[in-house]
Amino acid sequence: MTDPSSVPPRRRNSDPDPDGPDVLCLIGPMASGKTTLGRAVARHLGVPFIDTDAQIVAHHGAIADIFAADGEDGFRTLETEALRQALETADVHGGVIATGGGAVVRAENREILGHRFTVYLEIDEETVASRIERDQHRPLLSRQEDEEPLAKWCRIFSERAGLYRETARHIVDVRSGTPSANAERIVDAYRRFRTSRGGI
Repeated sequence: MTDPSSVPPRRRNSDPDPDGPDVLCLIGPMASGKTTLGRAVARHLGVPFIDTDAQIVAHHGAIADIFAADGEDGFRTLETEALRQALETADVHGGVIATGGGAVVRAENREILGHRFTVYLEIDEETVASRIERDQHRPLLSRQEDEEPLAKWCRIFSERAGLYRETARHIVDVRSGTPSANAERIVDAYRRFRTSRGGI
């Protein structure tokens, strides 16, 4: 089986300006490590780190409260706004943007992310199991009826897996390796992409 991180990045129309600031987006399922790796990648590149979920919380309050008051649709609208604002900032100052696990659900977000250097963090249920058990703050994984959080994670992931692959320009398998090593692999892929486009 080919290591996804060794596959050359795909080129697309409307690629970002290779001479512009460093802008990189991370997508992947809940608990795949987007925030942890995003911070590490941002340090490597020397640019700000932006977490869209954290931006939503800072401006609108707890995500669980947003889900309770406005439902998932209401949250997704805020998520799109946060993604656009994050990219506006990153286009000026550079930045690594960690998106929420469901950011790819909306076609509008997939379109936005598809024109960026977007990396899909590939992971599986065995790797996320312990993380999910420790985390009680994910509204979509709250215990409902007889469905346990991990079973719900698997169901949601199966619904979104194709969207992650469709949206990503590059895939990195994060089922193994340290966060530091995986961050270096992401940075290496990004720099190869910039070089191939004539930047850096």
